[in-house]
Amino acid sequence: MKLKKFFVVMLVVAFVLTSVIGVVTGLGASSSKLPYVKLTWYVIGTPQKDWDLINQKVNEYIKPKLNAEIKMTMFDWGEYNDKLQTKIAAGEPFDICFTAIWTNNYRTNVAKGAFLPLNKPGKDLLSKYAPKTKKLLGDDFIKGASINGILYAIPANKEKAHNWGFIVRMDLVKKYKLDSMFKKVKKLEDLEPYLKIIKQKEPGIYPLGAYAGESPRFLLDWDKVVDDDVPVSLYPNNKSTKIINELEQPNTKALFKTVRKYYLAGYIRKDAASVTDWMSDLKAGKVFVMPQSLKPGKDAEMSISTGYQWKQIDITPPVMSTRECIGSMQAINAKSKNPERALMFLELFNTDKYLNNLVNFGIEGQHYVFKDKAKGIIAPGPKAKDYSPGLGWMFGNQFINYIYENEDPNKWKNFEEYNKKALPLLSLGFNFDDSKVKTQVAACKSVWKQYIPMLETGSIDPDKYIPIALNKFKQAGVNVIIKEAQKQYDEFLKKTGRKK
Repeated sequence: MKLKKFFVVMLVVAFVLTSVIGVVTGLGASSSKLPYVKLTWYVIGTPQKDWDLINQKVNEYIKPKLNAEIKMTMFDWGEYNDKLQTKIAAGEPFDICFTAIWTNNYRTNVAKGAFLPLNKPGKDLLSKYAPKTKKLLGDDFIKGASINGILYAIPANKEKAHNWGFIVRMDLVKKYKLDSMFKKVKKLEDLEPYLKIIKQKEPGIYPLGAYAGESPRFLLDWDKVVDDDVPVSLYPNNKSTKIINELEQPNTKALFKTVRKYYLAGYIRKDAASVTDWMSDLKAGKVFVMPQSLKPGKDAEMSISTGYQWKQIDITPPVMSTRECIGSMQAINAKSKNPERALMFLELFNTDKYLNNLVNFGIEGQHYVFKDKAKGIIAPGPKAKDYSPGLGWMFGNQFINYIYENEDPNKWKNFEEYNKKALPLLSLGFNFDDSKVKTQVAACKSVWKQYIPMLETGSIDPDKYIPIALNKFKQAGVNVIIKEAQKQYDEFLKKTGRKK
């Protein structure tokens, strides 16, 4: 009788342990015994014709592994931020969303409790449900994306540095023999003779792409301390730890004057200040030169996603900043009813090569074909136009992505070398806590929205409107923000033992 009871107890223990292991890994043999759930995931991008088909294939693949399905929704570039802010404000219990410093703002959402803490002491969900993802990212990257020591979203595993420059349409370069620009263009002003030729020869093309939120302004590469739409920054060179108002700096005014000159010359789209979907113009073949955040092979990626061949011109040196850590992330909604399963999905998405490439490239034989399966080299398939999101930098783990045949086969090795040569900024890992200046930050964002899109596209005269904007920013409390940011940054430098 005692022996029988012993075996019963052992069977119960074994069952419990098996269940726990299955839940802990998220991918264990007992995942199918978990209750079925339907997850929701919001991302940003240009809507794809075959998006629902890919979503169906994703569900066919993940259901046996997670006993879950997921509804994937993509909102266009210009509407994503407003859509997500509305959903969060309404308390919608969606599960996963894309977040960054530049849209659906990571810091702002964390401050208002919108995102689930992933590695809170005593409740380390990351270690429990996404241990492989944690290992992939590494402690430094996780620390850089954390706020007050807590991670609230999973960064994409990609390049860990950036620089700025231009991408240039190669068909037009060849047509008008403009190859010299790849040696001569070192700054924005150097583009002028080439823009003039395109203006004269190609009336249906915008010589220079400049849009609200995607403009030559980024060539200044300010190390943003607060958010992208607040002019509180550091110079990106480690030469000073003084936080400044970027709009007061001479190089900002000089750049805006050049952009204004180009606008008046007809090189920039007339309604550029109100246009946010710049990708549509690139895909329609309406742009000759476009400012871009660069990395090794960015030109090849843009060639694939737009259908036109581009070549990049690097202008600024590569730097490693907090922006890379929080520039592309997936967060779990604090109101999610299934946060554990959502994290299990992200673990699978970041580590499963088939699933990751399905979302990034579509279906083999339709949206892409293999040129060398062993090396993961692909080419566009017969239905590539129906699914080519070009969002590898957003979707999980780029180091398990396929590579198109027109890309460098050493792409991922080049990424590693690029990361190594980049200058780590002193501010790396610094995340400003705006809790004491929320009113001022909100007011400055309103001023930014009123003036900066017009200035960065050349739509208004900087000599007249920069002083007006500066006065508005001061009234909004920008100097209060700078003072608080400087205090926090000085403490950060002292705590980390970095140069002061």
